[in-house]
Amino acid sequence: MNDVGFALGLLWLAKVLIRSSGYQPHGWAALSAKGGAGRWLEKERLFTGLLAAGTLCILFYCLISAWNARAIYHPDQWTFEYRKAMAWLPHSYDQARSWEEFWKLLGLAGLFWGLRDWLLTLSPKEAARFEDKGNPYYSGARMPIRLRRLFWILTGNGTLLAIEGLMQRVESGNKLLWLVVPRYDVEAVGQFGPYAYRANAAQYFNLLWPAVLGFWWACVARLQRRRTEESSRLQHRVAVMLPCVFIMAVCPLVASSRGGAIVLGINLIMAAVILLTAQWRGRWPAKAALLLLLAGVLGGGGLLGWKSLAPRMEMIHEGYQGREGLYVAGGSMARDNAWFGTGPGTFETMYQLYRLSEGDEWLAYMHNDWLETLITFGWVGATPIFLTALLALSHWGWSGGIYGNKYFVILLWIALGGCLMHACFDFPLQIHSVLTLFLVLCAVLSCLSRRSA
Repeated sequence: MNDVGFALGLLWLAKVLIRSSGYQPHGWAALSAKGGAGRWLEKERLFTGLLAAGTLCILFYCLISAWNARAIYHPDQWTFEYRKAMAWLPHSYDQARSWEEFWKLLGLAGLFWGLRDWLLTLSPKEAARFEDKGNPYYSGARMPIRLRRLFWILTGNGTLLAIEGLMQRVESGNKLLWLVVPRYDVEAVGQFGPYAYRANAAQYFNLLWPAVLGFWWACVARLQRRRTEESSRLQHRVAVMLPCVFIMAVCPLVASSRGGAIVLGINLIMAAVILLTAQWRGRWPAKAALLLLLAGVLGGGGLLGWKSLAPRMEMIHEGYQGREGLYVAGGSMARDNAWFGTGPGTFETMYQLYRLSEGDEWLAYMHNDWLETLITFGWVGATPIFLTALLALSHWGWSGGIYGNKYFVILLWIALGGCLMHACFDFPLQIHSVLTLFLVLCAVLSCLSRRSA
């Protein structure tokens, strides 16, 4: 996955170099500007510049931490080899882990910027139509081809992944993809699909299904505005997404993840309120279909997964108490390394020094991504991460870019907010597939605008 990110990043840099020679392809930012093109384009350039500055700050922070390492950790001997380091610069207590984190984040940055540039550029078909007839995209009546393709791929991939996980759970096999027995959680109830930890599977699906539901809503709204015979046929094709949403949304319950079930319930309530508000003056069949879908998720998920989930929900307080010592140790780690942290990717290495007793399990993750970010990056490194993420989520209010249906945008916010809720008591953003999907949705949001073309 990192190699794919590097390849996309290199392609994006090649396109930037080509454009520096004077060639400029048709982009959605210019089309969405209408009469005030200069003013809106200036805002879009400012947004892109701030986003690029945040990305570079994060990458340079990791680079300096790895280069200016305070120690090299030897895992085979459980020893630290200390080095001279500049204390006033970011530094790491495990140089190898920090280099790994830097290359991982560099690949993800390539994915984010390559995908964002691809979405903001008109496809060849759209560019040819623009050359022939001028700007044919009025009032958001058309959704970009590339955005549609991306979400159809996410929908198909997520549905197949959900079906595989459900089949594996029904079969009660303990091999991931029927091939590999994991080192941890060897019992089938602790796994789901290709995920050795069921909560990670729940986090992935809770991130995906609200986004696909929002995409379905945007497609339906677009087709209703067109009101042509072709749009009536396309509505039947778009309706396929609703069963896909149902299949993905039941997975957090079937996976028997307590946190996944709680976040699913919150997301379902918020999605129901948002979409029923949008359909307040609409026809009752549409409202009934939405309520049926959301009720079906709870009913279907409960039927398939409540038997194993119910005993775990009764012990939810015990689950928190089991991690209380971990959070106490994490607080000490954050206080001792408040400004520069222990170094990107070094939590597992450093946690051995902070365990409350030798009998405590030596964990690889904090089970709280917010706190782990503060521990490993410190306030100096965590601040640009938080601000850059907030900036990407706020693009809809800037104007300029791809027109985004407001309910589509809100459901994307709900999806990402649910993942950040998971991050308060688990580690979704330490799992590469979940983090990748999170950044893909952030890239989409960084392109969407409230101003229609």
